[in-house]
Amino acid sequence: MHIAPEQQRLIDAMVGTWLGELHSYPSPWDPQGGVAIGRTQARVALGGLSVVSDYAEERDGAITFRGHGVYTWDALSGVYRMYWFDSVQPAPTRVPVDGVWAERELVFTSRTDVAEHRYVYDFQDGAFYEFRIDLRRTGQDWRTYARGQYARQG
Repeated sequence: MHIAPEQQRLIDAMVGTWLGELHSYPSPWDPQGGVAIGRTQARVALGGLSVVSDYAEERDGAITFRGHGVYTWDALSGVYRMYWFDSVQPAPTRVPVDGVWAERELVFTSRTDVAEHRYVYDFQDGAFYEFRIDLRRTGQDWRTYARGQYARQG
């Protein structure tokens, strides 16, 4: 099976075991905010046509959040696609979320009638990336709700 260069770029950037710290800022989803340990296990699936990731966040020794993502390259539309499910909202209202590379950042954005969400993976090198979630309500500036730094393990 032929894997498109765009899909190979996604595989090279995301696949592996990642460990880091996520800083959540007060929001409707996490009123107090705080720091969590984040672990991601991302693997190739469907013969290289997707990357599947499982994420868990731990605070004070307990898992407080889980997420499951599926990432693909959509050659017909010329965009990356992110399908995300988590323990806060297991049935997302907007899937898939479209993404594009902007130099070393893979940026996914979604829009509703009242707000835009931005999920940014800043792949600084093969061993480290930063992640953040931004939100912008209509007529307002972007606000960061979470920011994490993750290192590839092993």
